[in-house]
Amino acid sequence: ALNRNSMGNHRSQTDRKSPTRLGLLTFSELPEWRRDNPCILTGYRPETNSWKECFKGVLLWHNQTVNIWSHLIGTIISCALLSLSFLRDDWSIFERLDVLHDYAGQPVNTPKAFDGAGMMLFIFGCVVCFACSTVFHSAMCHSESVRILVLGTLNYFSTFHYAFYCDPSIRNIYIAMMTISGCTGIYLVYSPSYASPAYRRMRTYTFFALGFVVIFPFIHAIHKYGVHHVSRGVSLKWLFIEALAYVCGALMYAEKCPEFLVPGRFDYGASHQIFHVCSMVATFSHYVSLSRSYQFWLYGPGTGICPAI
Repeated sequence: ALNRNSMGNHRSQTDRKSPTRLGLLTFSELPEWRRDNPCILTGYRPETNSWKECFKGVLLWHNQTVNIWSHLIGTIISCALLSLSFLRDDWSIFERLDVLHDYAGQPVNTPKAFDGAGMMLFIFGCVVCFACSTVFHSAMCHSESVRILVLGTLNYFSTFHYAFYCDPSIRNIYIAMMTISGCTGIYLVYSPSYASPAYRRMRTYTFFALGFVVIFPFIHAIHKYGVHHVSRGVSLKWLFIEALAYVCGALMYAEKCPEFLVPGRFDYGASHQIFHVCSMVATFSHYVSLSRSYQFWLYGPGTGICPAI
């Protein structure tokens, strides 16, 4: 009888520890390494110690579902855009990646190598960003902050190209500066010393610092060519929408808003999920900006002319 009772107690303890029986966990039930946001109280997946089980969770509803699917959709769209470059041999490489316009007739200016390469880098950055994010939120891997900085760095290679379309030497200087800044940021957030939840704000404000680096080339371009020319040449309106989306999303993520106002109320719809939606808006805005820039410099009659300095 004693043995049966012992076995029964052991079985009940095993059941309590079994992830398949527990369902979703609360914040207090999480191991220390997973306690990133104390304002999100419920909806956590249990540890499974299985990649297969982790990726099965993609189809389940929990507090990472929006994070997974928002960037999984972004990955699919980015891969689809990238695949266009292999499906049509009669377009230039940029035009095959631009689904917003039907480029009729001959271009006013001859396309440069960087017109296509810049767009390819941007789309490649999108694939890396969204794919790594999807894997991170599906399996809790270590790539979250790095993917943001990769996309943030590659985004502006092509934008600097159009901002200094008539001055490639200046363009190259700013691209080099952006590369160094991005690599420095990746090193800082990838270092194990800054990987803990305590450095959540530091990682986010590293992203902001990269954004401030971007401002200087535009100030230079406006001073050199005039605000009207730069506004059309790089489509500043769409870049402003992109910046606004990134800043709003990143600030909410850094300050844990809105969940810190009423802990537990926004377990589904928390700041990280809002940041993901904002990043999708920002990425689409950047895509539109590049498309408009390409159209201005190569296909617009009476446009795409280097101003006399």
